[in-house]
Amino acid sequence: MEDRIWHDLYRDLKPPSLGRIVVGFNVNIDRIVPVTENLLLSLPPVTGELALFRDRLERSMQTCTADELFVQDPVGYQQFIRHFSGTSAIGGQAGIAAVHLASAGASEVICIAPSLGVTTQAMLRKAGVTIPGSDRVPAEQPDTVHLVFEYAPGIVPLAEGAMPRNNRFIISPVHDPSTVLPAGDLLRRFLDAAAVCDRAFLSGYQYLTSDREFLIAAGQLRAAKQQNPDLRIHAEWVTVENQEITGRFIRHILPFTDSLGLNEQELGFLYRCVNPAASRDQGNAPVPADVLAHQAREICRSTGLVRLHLHTYGYYILVCKGSRYPEKDRDALLYASLNAAPGTGGEEPGFVPEGQRALEDMAHVFGRGLSPGIFRAAEYHVIVIPSLITRGITRTAGMGDRISSLAFAGDPF
Repeated sequence: MEDRIWHDLYRDLKPPSLGRIVVGFNVNIDRIVPVTENLLLSLPPVTGELALFRDRLERSMQTCTADELFVQDPVGYQQFIRHFSGTSAIGGQAGIAAVHLASAGASEVICIAPSLGVTTQAMLRKAGVTIPGSDRVPAEQPDTVHLVFEYAPGIVPLAEGAMPRNNRFIISPVHDPSTVLPAGDLLRRFLDAAAVCDRAFLSGYQYLTSDREFLIAAGQLRAAKQQNPDLRIHAEWVTVENQEITGRFIRHILPFTDSLGLNEQELGFLYRCVNPAASRDQGNAPVPADVLAHQAREICRSTGLVRLHLHTYGYYILVCKGSRYPEKDRDALLYASLNAAPGTGGEEPGFVPEGQRALEDMAHVFGRGLSPGIFRAAEYHVIVIPSLITRGITRTAGMGDRISSLAFAGDPF
């Protein structure tokens, strides 16, 4: 990798045009809790579902991988979160993406969220996000709070092979499916918004559990596509280890989406779901970029996706089928990287060895690129860029959602 080439690409970047985009469906409040040694020593005793918390948090910190614990017991969850104070921020993939897209200059961002509370509504409107029918949100409707534990490497001993990096562990209540399935007037407002937008960034499908619920969601996507054939739909996934839910997401949601966004851990779960014979013993060592690119292409082939965006530490990978403008696809990734870096705190952003190594791995497997970071693999373009990483970052929560949503909005695919 020649740093000068990439510095020039970032420096000379022309911001892509961002049109109207509808965003849904999960919005909540994130309570950001910095993890310290004292916090670990003072963790409250927990039982039931929450008994997993301590082990899952420690495992996340040992491997420096993002993770999320979903809690079904609402009473136990509310009792648990009272132990922690922190900084409040807009949360939920839809909430984070809506605010970020509005700040990036999208011509209009329309947010549809069945679970929208009073505080989240005020946050979105202050950010310039349009909320159709916001005058009908009941004044007493509460906001859901998720706990986001932000940590730096070194607080606990790292697992062998783990890559040291800042990351986060989330604990959240399991949302009722109705919070991500708009109905009645709200469904009409979603379809009205989809009719006048060229992009839809959708999320929250991890809270659906049955075939019936997934079929309802798929029917809504089908209706949006039928009334607006130009609409491009992106689904953002999360860390879900439940193979049945992942399988339903693949079978019911992906056939109606054009684009998918995820991280390397989530990519592995989906890949093993479409390819059950794949090895499950991944260890703690980072998966090479060319292997991730192979898994991404296999998911696209198996599901019919024309675009898959992977965000991971130090670089981003984009797999596109039949792209007409691969350099503009790459520019959208660069733009997303450039806009995401300042929001993480820390020092001046720059490249890290992981990004350099990713480009070298890709060149070794795919040969000479068509242009910096752009490779051809049969009917697919595989695009990789070194991302801008801020040393000493203080915030990682929502980073993937911000990167993925802006890369999607700016991509002319």
